[in-house]
Amino acid sequence: MSAGHSFKTEVCTEYKSLLHSCQKALEKCRELREQIAELGSARKEEADGLLRLQADYAKAYSRSKRHKDDCALCRYVSEIGTSHAESIFVLH
Repeated sequence: MSAGHSFKTEVCTEYKSLLHSCQKALEKCRELREQIAELGSARKEEADGLLRLQADYAKAYSRSKRHKDDCALCRYVSEIGTSHAESIFVLH
């Protein structure tokens, strides 16, 4: 690439952070489910904890989805990806 030209990619840091939160919540939920499965049954505290973690994941996922729909940068990137995917599958 020549010195006079550069290419910069943009990433929506808020969406990235929301996805990270969503992933962490999902990991915690999976970990507790695995612990419960190893024990064979869950005590009330564990079952309540699992419900809380599932709710945390649902909230995080909802926030990331809502952000992706409301953020101009995220919508633009999504539209580019969709139009690119459609052009790949067009039969000539």
